Amino acid sequence: MSILFKKALLFIATIIFSYSFSQDKINVLLLGTYHFNNPGNDAVKNVERNILTVQSQKSLDQITNSIISKFKPDQIFVESNFNKNNDLNNQYKLYLKNQFSQFTDTIKKPRLKRFYTEGETFQLAFRLAKKANIRQIYPIDSLIEMRFDILQKEINSNPKTKNLFEQKASQMSQSSNKCMAKNLLKDVFICLNQKAELNQNKGFYISIANKVNPDSKYFGSNLVADWYKRNLIMYANIQNQIESKTKNIFILVGTGHAAIFREFFENDKNFNLIEVDEIL
Repeated sequence: MSILFKKALLFIATIIFSYSFSQDKINVLLLGTYHFNNPGNDAVKNVERNILTVQSQKSLDQITNSIISKFKPDQIFVESNFNKNNDLNNQYKLYLKNQFSQFTDTIKKPRLKRFYTEGETFQLAFRLAKKANIRQIYPIDSLIEMRFDILQKEINSNPKTKNLFEQKASQMSQSSNKCMAKNLLKDVFICLNQKAELNQNKGFYISIANKVNPDSKYFGSNLVADWYKRNLIMYANIQNQIESKTKNIFILVGTGHAAIFREFFENDKNFNLIEVDEIL
């Protein structure tokens, strides 16, 4: 088979793939991720993966190249503070000019510096946006305070609930770390974004957090309601920032948010959700 013929087949396949997407809805590539800088704040404890290694950087290039060639987003939405749009995009402007270090070099606190140098927004979303020739990143996160520290305290005060929580957290950590142990970063993402994997995350709020009810004040139910409210506000921030000519959007959020977002997109007739394994 000649090289020219192979190229022709690849071109035809690309055209067919692109037209398999909806033409009358906005196509959504929702990528749930672990936090690259691994702050350790979540109940699920993921093993460490150094995103700055040569192999990880090569994997990020492969992933973003695949997204560009198969999906090409018109807009990119990230889990950053909605009220600090200017800060985010000023950082992105420096990134576009290969001057991002001018910002990160000014950060003195190691934990914060690691967030900006290793975080998924900067390592993946900025990289993808630059390759897609996108000039603006769209933050969506809300400022609702989530008192997981109080939830943990109340869980620990009840031996039965504590035991259920520890079992669930252990189960979720084991499942997540099986994904994290994949050799290729793209396989990590494909694994983390399986519907069953995302449902485990969502199930924690329903099966455990919602039961925490000290003094009949329904603390757990209120926290779960706030969790859904936070995600609904983030979803509204996506809906209200979509531009008129946009056909494809890419959303990068933690897997906990992705679990809820998937439910929203599946029930919103305005969107067509694309599976991660179709693109990566």
